[in-house]
Amino acid sequence: MATHKTADGTRLFYRVRGKGGPTIVFIHGWCSRQTHWDAQMRYFARRHRVLAVDRRGHGRSDSPTQGYSAKQHAADLREILRKERIRNAVLVGHAGGVPATLELTVADPTRVKALVLIDSRIHPAAHLDDPDDPAGAAFRSMIDGIRGPQGARYFKRMYSDLFSRHAGEIGRQAIREALETPREIAADELSSITIDSLSLAKKVRQPVLWLTAGGEDEAGIASGFRNVQFGQVVGSGHFPQLEVPDQTNAMIARFIATLGKPRSRK
Repeated sequence: MATHKTADGTRLFYRVRGKGGPTIVFIHGWCSRQTHWDAQMRYFARRHRVLAVDRRGHGRSDSPTQGYSAKQHAADLREILRKERIRNAVLVGHAGGVPATLELTVADPTRVKALVLIDSRIHPAAHLDDPDDPAGAAFRSMIDGIRGPQGARYFKRMYSDLFSRHAGEIGRQAIREALETPREIAADELSSITIDSLSLAKKVRQPVLWLTAGGEDEAGIASGFRNVQFGQVVGSGHFPQLEVPDQTNAMIARFIATLGKPRSRK
């Protein structure tokens, strides 16, 4: 386990293993942690250098009172990549970690070779204070629920719904770990997801694997990214890296194997 103190003094914990390129960087989602990539770290460290980080406010990293925005998470990650001298990496972002993954890619594209985005969304900005904005109203309801008098119960139910009935103990453990996140940070993290991720997607030039657990609006996603492939796992909830790691790993490995190879023309 390595540590890095960011420009604002926040101490972040991360792991680096393996050798070989391209380096793969795993970026966890909302109220998650870097250990949720354990199966991917073990699998890919056999042929690649791999890195996973606890974002600020998560896992073993510090939980300052501020800094819970996609841009700040991206800046934190960028500092670690600079420290580890990582360029041309494959960034693997899950759900609530995808906005930061996109921010990092747009801010420092030379450090990013390709993206794998797992069970996420891209959308215009959601306006939390606009009752006529359906997306903003949905986020506001979740944030208010977490901050409300029954916030702990609401938070647990909300996170439990992210897993399939097949998840078993690995899902129950992830839920327990999520509930260790201070509820104010959980609410701030939800706010960070409301940014205009569609505009960020349109600035991405790197190849993208869009991997989901359910059906997807492929035309809508393709309207954002210039070069995107799609994959769907079977028998999983919102955390395919935990519930069906073999399927997830196989899709990521195949995607990486295709990088740099020109597409055939018919």
